[in-house]
Amino acid sequence: MSQGFSLSRLLFPLLLGLAIALPAYAAKDYHLWYDENGQAVYSQFAPEDGTPTERVKGPPPPAESPEAAQKRLQEQKQRSADFFEDKDLAKEKNAEVASAAAQNEQRCEAARRNLQELTGPPNRLYRKSDGTYERWDETQREQQRKEMEKIIAESCK
Repeated sequence: MSQGFSLSRLLFPLLLGLAIALPAYAAKDYHLWYDENGQAVYSQFAPEDGTPTERVKGPPPPAESPEAAQKRLQEQKQRSADFFEDKDLAKEKNAEVASAAAQNEQRCEAARRNLQELTGPPNRLYRKSDGTYERWDETQREQQRKEMEKIIAESCK
């Protein structure tokens, strides 16, 4: 039983490969018969033992020329490459947008903290950009409060 099964399993892929590789031969008829184990056997030649066969028409030749198929394949490859390039660009853009959103959120939170400090006790020391400290009068504090409110209005949406 295993010999017939393995024989048909070997013959069918071989015949299928021939049908694909050699379109001229693929158009010819095949003999179909069943071996002693009931497995279908396809061959270009009738069996030598005289087993009755059925003639099976082979697949038609390819619908397009090899050059046209090659060109179509190249176009498909290019479309695929373009798709993945577009996908990568979109991923980069999304990462940039996410980074900008995260920076904006940090700026918003810092402005809220600063505004809360500016509405606190009036005699507080404030750190300047050069690392030194100074006490602001009410005009400076009001100016900084307005600046923080502006940042909050722009960044905290």
